[in-house]
Amino acid sequence: MVVVEAAGAKDFAPRVPLAAKARAAASGSDCSVGNPMRPCDVVMSMAIDAAQEIIGFRRSLSTPGFQMMDADHSAREWRVVSHLFYVVVFKTWRGPISIGGRTQHGAPGFVLCQKPNELTVGRPEGDLPGSFKVLEFTTELLEEWLSEQPGATLRPEWSAAIQALSPAASAQFGHFFEAFEPAASPLQLQSELLQLSEVMVHSLIAGMPARAVRLDGPPIRGTARMRECLHEEGSDIDLETLARKAGLSRFQALRAFKRRYGLPPHAYQIAVRLGQARRLLSEGIAPVDVALRCGFGDQSHFNRHFKRTYGITPLYYARGERRSSGASLVSLSSDAERIVSRSDR
Repeated sequence: MVVVEAAGAKDFAPRVPLAAKARAAASGSDCSVGNPMRPCDVVMSMAIDAAQEIIGFRRSLSTPGFQMMDADHSAREWRVVSHLFYVVVFKTWRGPISIGGRTQHGAPGFVLCQKPNELTVGRPEGDLPGSFKVLEFTTELLEEWLSEQPGATLRPEWSAAIQALSPAASAQFGHFFEAFEPAASPLQLQSELLQLSEVMVHSLIAGMPARAVRLDGPPIRGTARMRECLHEEGSDIDLETLARKAGLSRFQALRAFKRRYGLPPHAYQIAVRLGQARRLLSEGIAPVDVALRCGFGDQSHFNRHFKRTYGITPLYYARGERRSSGASLVSLSSDAERIVSRSDR
């Protein structure tokens, strides 16, 4: 297998956050893959073999105890004994899987659930290549997720080794695979993982209800305090800190904030940053500098969120150009901005 330098890899090359680049330049440090002390948040590594099998790993300093593996175009036989709990989500891969001496079948729409120190052997059907994702997490992290769920057991067991995913759960997994990227903020990474953990706990763990128990929301003053923090402390605040300052658990913080404002905290944070970005762009600040000052991981991350919200790129907005509809860019508004401007009074 040929190991490819991440900086030259097309599909899994890490995008180094602009803020991290600036810190690295100031300190003279390196922000390269494999350096555990690097200032970058998400570490991505990958390898390609001669048959174009692509294996990548994603880890974040913001989500300790968790990592994700991407396997694309893989036709190898997998023999795995992991020290971690893991869930394999089959995308296009299918074939027989030996688990504890029993042979079962993996296929798209299903997941493989395994506990630490158990042998799993998987061989692709007909030696045809396929793709899948693997979510790996420590026992301590799984117990932490369970401790925040009412009535959960602290001795988790999977309902079955191979389980079918509901359409809703499948959509949540797919969303997470897209969201867990280098340019995302610590708040977003932690929030996305926590929301996915709830899906995994209630969909895949034995003895858990199919849906999370929804308790009465905490006082509005807790969500108001969270909102203040998002405005005052910039893009570096994470979910742990936000929940602690509001006197809530992480799950309470996510649910209560979304119930009050219509968006989870990380999406609200992005809306705030986009509002700041529009102001700076209208003042003539270059888009690349605006991305850095507003806490976006890189220029493409900034462009993607700006266009998703406003329908145009930051450069078009900065130039003051008009769409074919004739609407002035300066007059653009969005639901996200209206939520940000909503009063707590």
